[in-house]
Amino acid sequence: MNIPKLMATQHPDSTIVFTAQDEVKEAIDDVLPLERGGRGCDEKMIDYEGKATPYNQIRAVIEEAKYYDIVPGEDFLITPRIPNPKLEDKDRHLLTITAAITANMYSQLYFNTNAVKYVILPMSSSTLEVAEVQRRIIKVQRLVSEEFSLRGEEIVRLIPLFENAESHMHIDEIIEGLRVALIKEVGLVERNFRIFVGKSDSAINSGHLASSIAIKMALLKMWKWQEDTMFRSYPIVGMGKPPMRGHMAEWVRSEWVDAWKGYYTATIQSALRFNTERKDYVATVLKIAEGRGQKPDLSQLDLQDSLIRIAWKASEVYTREIDRLAEHILFMSKLVIGTRARLETYRRKAKTGKELPRAIKFCAALYSMGLGPTLIGAKVIEDLAKGNGENLDILLRFLPLLKKDWGYDLHLTDLDVFKKYVDDKTYEYIRRDIETVKEYFGELPTPKELPEEYFKLLHEVKTSIENSDISKAKANIVKLAEIRGFLG
Repeated sequence: MNIPKLMATQHPDSTIVFTAQDEVKEAIDDVLPLERGGRGCDEKMIDYEGKATPYNQIRAVIEEAKYYDIVPGEDFLITPRIPNPKLEDKDRHLLTITAAITANMYSQLYFNTNAVKYVILPMSSSTLEVAEVQRRIIKVQRLVSEEFSLRGEEIVRLIPLFENAESHMHIDEIIEGLRVALIKEVGLVERNFRIFVGKSDSAINSGHLASSIAIKMALLKMWKWQEDTMFRSYPIVGMGKPPMRGHMAEWVRSEWVDAWKGYYTATIQSALRFNTERKDYVATVLKIAEGRGQKPDLSQLDLQDSLIRIAWKASEVYTREIDRLAEHILFMSKLVIGTRARLETYRRKAKTGKELPRAIKFCAALYSMGLGPTLIGAKVIEDLAKGNGENLDILLRFLPLLKKDWGYDLHLTDLDVFKKYVDDKTYEYIRRDIETVKEYFGELPTPKELPEEYFKLLHEVKTSIENSDISKAKANIVKLAEIRGFLG
């Protein structure tokens, strides 16, 4: 199978604001080769999840490609992320499937290809749900073929996106269940599976440590599953620049490839494309493309029982602290600009039931309060270090990027600012997290030093809020993001 390496997405994590009209030209730039000044991706996600994307955007990208000597379906794929009907309106779900299928009429007309070969279902929760959506796609494809002369020789296949640690840790069982469900419910015998695992929502719900362990375990288990069967899995990893969202950043590109070995496709999100110097961007995506498809060390699964215990202990500590921080994060997130046309009705809740913003605004809010998100719950290190420290050693070997995750977030943290946002008890929880990291690891590696202006801006954001100068607070939050190289 010709599996794409680099999937350009429409995540609102850059400081650049895009209209829906801008996104058509953006898509073309994303899939143009690097040597032609493009961004060198071979797959473009058109995103409808919680987003006010026009239904004709897929067709518009196909039609625009005519002027650039690139062929959708051969040089690049267009892969829509559709709304999950359990979380969003069912009409939007059905309309986006229809938009994806009918877009292939135009791709066949102009290029004699199918630009859309896959569709992504976010927040996938069960094999039956995935099988039902696959059946729905086939029904729509059959209808369009019968009524509008679409050649339907190639089924548009569904990519399930799993976004919680529990699913990631049982991904092998889920894929096997999906394989059986597709046979029973759809009559579809599949031998190849593209499975998407996302870091961001898992991290918000379970914390950085648990979500990182689970994602890596998912990659290992997908490779082990295909070794034990006659089938193949092609993992897609969804990660952004901040450590909490995966730390796919130019300053750790080699370490990132090594840490997440086993992926076949990586999401290249907006901040990496638009808030990264061109030479660094090119070097990063070339490195990521070069590193795809490498078999990970499956012997690491021998330690899965210990790793699962570590993950749930870390998640427990994180959940207690995020419950105390939730209202502060939600307040600050309302000051973070939206850089894409999103639907305000689409929200998520924490495990505790409290409302939290989506991952990008979650991270941006915490950084703007003076706190690096991966540090929340880090005092679990003390428990892991008890006895002979074996559990801590296991964690650090399993997550080789972890020290740089913490080091990066430490150098963006200012406890003097953070203290002004929260009550004393919450502050003490976080201070203890930070002191524990420093006590056990001392000086941790960081990218280049931040300018002094960064910390002045942190103070100015808080002062502006106290003075009810919200517009200034919002402007300074963007300036902070520009210095970091990502919004959240």
